[in-house]
Amino acid sequence: MATTNEWKADLEKFVGKSFDIAYANRLNRLLPILGEDSSNNATYELTSTEGYGEMDAYDGTNLNEATQRRGFKTVIVTGEFEKTAKVGRKEARLDKFGSTRRAGQKLGQSASMTVYVYALRLFARAFNPSYPGGDGLPWASKAHPVASLYSEGRKYVADPESGTYANLVNNALSVGAITDLQAAANRFVTPDGSPFLCEMNTLLVSPELEAEAAKICGPNGKLRPAKNPADDSNAANPLPDMTYIVMGGGKDGFTKKQWAVCDRDLMKEMVKIIYGERPTVMSNDLDNPLIAQFVAYADFGLGFGDGRQIIFSDPA
Repeated sequence: MATTNEWKADLEKFVGKSFDIAYANRLNRLLPILGEDSSNNATYELTSTEGYGEMDAYDGTNLNEATQRRGFKTVIVTGEFEKTAKVGRKEARLDKFGSTRRAGQKLGQSASMTVYVYALRLFARAFNPSYPGGDGLPWASKAHPVASLYSEGRKYVADPESGTYANLVNNALSVGAITDLQAAANRFVTPDGSPFLCEMNTLLVSPELEAEAAKICGPNGKLRPAKNPADDSNAANPLPDMTYIVMGGGKDGFTKKQWAVCDRDLMKEMVKIIYGERPTVMSNDLDNPLIAQFVAYADFGLGFGDGRQIIFSDPA
């Protein structure tokens, strides 16, 4: 004879699988430019570029001691999120409309959508001084300090002698504007004064600018995780080596005219989703044997550690 709650256990495999698929499908849109990491602490320190600079000439006797020049550190704080769904015994038994699978899908969509919109908001807030990074300035700024002088606890103090760099312009999207930003990025230097090696190969646009991005990158230029590197269908386009991602949806992300160019490999190092616990779905026993309860849960935070790998544009 089946136990009272055996039907609940049977639901778990369906809800869990549906949850995983729905979660992955949504978030994959942004993972080409977002790194992921896990942390067992409430906070995570994301470090920007740093190094020793070029070597000094050797006089045959005296060694030249290295002095590391640092950028800035961003502290990312994770937070908990959850959503709960209930399925009745009769509903699961009949299941004419796939309600149990939909419960998993909907919870998965809720979890992935939560991470997704928080990522869009991270980019939307790039222009907002109320959301500073490790150097005390918003992600998009015309006066980022190149290096830090020293730290006071977790706060880093800028080195005024290192100079500044700008990763914010106010130009409308065009081929010329993109190539200008690519050239500007190749003039950036790291905190130790070395050339900042980058390849600004990805265009980020608002939904309203997608049509223009498709003209620039080609109709097959939309960046997807499984893009075929042998595909040369964009060869006739103005910037055939550039792909694009739409950075907006609903009320979140870039506004109508905003766009950016970035190095997608460096973005994954410098812009991260930090998981205290990755999104998951779990069942929860209730006093009522006729109702199964499933809880989607995640503990995460997002942040950026540097601004050199991306240049934003916010036209008037």
